[in-house]
Amino acid sequence: MDRTRIGRLRAFDQVATTGGMTAAAAGLRLTQPAVSRAVRALEVELGTTLLERRGDGAVPTEAGRLLARRTARLFAQLRAAVGAATGADPGGDAASRIVRALADAHLRALAAVWTAQTFRRAAAALGIAEPTLHRAARDLEKLIGVALYRRTRDGVGLSATGAELARRFALAVAEVRAAREELALLRGSAAATVVIGVLALAPVRLVARAAEGVLRAHPGARVTIREAPYASLAESLRSGALDLIFGALRAPPPFDDLAEAALFDDPYRIACRRGHPLAGRRDLTPADLRPYGWVVPTAPLPRRAVVDRVRATWDLPDRVDVEADSLGGIVAVLAETDRLSLLPRAGVAGAGGDGAADALAVLDLPVPQPRRAVGVTTRADWLPTALQAEFLEQLREASRPAVAP
Repeated sequence: MDRTRIGRLRAFDQVATTGGMTAAAAGLRLTQPAVSRAVRALEVELGTTLLERRGDGAVPTEAGRLLARRTARLFAQLRAAVGAATGADPGGDAASRIVRALADAHLRALAAVWTAQTFRRAAAALGIAEPTLHRAARDLEKLIGVALYRRTRDGVGLSATGAELARRFALAVAEVRAAREELALLRGSAAATVVIGVLALAPVRLVARAAEGVLRAHPGARVTIREAPYASLAESLRSGALDLIFGALRAPPPFDDLAEAALFDDPYRIACRRGHPLAGRRDLTPADLRPYGWVVPTAPLPRRAVVDRVRATWDLPDRVDVEADSLGGIVAVLAETDRLSLLPRAGVAGAGGDGAADALAVLDLPVPQPRRAVGVTTRADWLPTALQAEFLEQLREASRPAVAP
């Protein structure tokens, strides 16, 4: 479980909650020495003192308070995951009893099958025999009391319930990674990370500016930027693999567990090459666009629907000559032809780091459309680390002058 044993975290969480080893032992149905050994082992593993032992109990140190906040979230999310899979009340005895029985082998087996998609590939990835993986996986299924696996054409993989349980477990485990980074920062190490998903056509230069600000303050930190379609990024965000998504907001997001915050408006504009016959004209009407072809995104992208709606509103030909999803592809076609395209204003301003942006112009013709906001999407209950919060603030600051009115 992110290299940290769940039994040790459970023991520490119980001590932090009850205020003493004896009370924690009673709650876990263990001996007091067993709980004490587990907490000591966790302190050695994390390289810090978590509890101040006193005659009347145990009080969390500053590091202990940081970890206690994360372990409380970890076990709350595990109970919520179990409740969603079984229908039990996450705060009730049934869900709590199952979570208390979870072992590292259970979490590891489910995560491996979720990632590899079949038992055979999961066992190979873990470097263990397939029967060993089967035992842990089936033991978890018996513990949960719900079918977690199904046979597919490629072998045995996860059922829909199993996949959702794995996603929620992964989200819970992300709290352990966050705890490790917070404790490292407390010790003076900045070996922390921020993982950002960036949507197509988002002004990535703002992310780069925010990242540079964070890295100047914390030279040991690492910023990872991933560009992918919204569906893929949302899945990674909801499983804890991403910290946030930057780009056009869905308003509202498609999942109840996601939250959006707008940073600035970035309306669409009609883009063309500099030197285009229409560039620079101040008296344009929609009819002036009719002789020119278009570069449009493929049908699944939301921007394609906007293009189609604009062309229908303006009574323009709906012929499609070139489809391109990437900003680089669109810019290349526009720069070499008299075609038009629909791009966000900031996308035109930052269409490339190689001078490609200088090849583009926007037409003086307002586009009829609803508000288009750019911002960040996070998990609704996200608790950022100090470094992640600092990055978010840097991104907000970078976004203030991002687009001129």
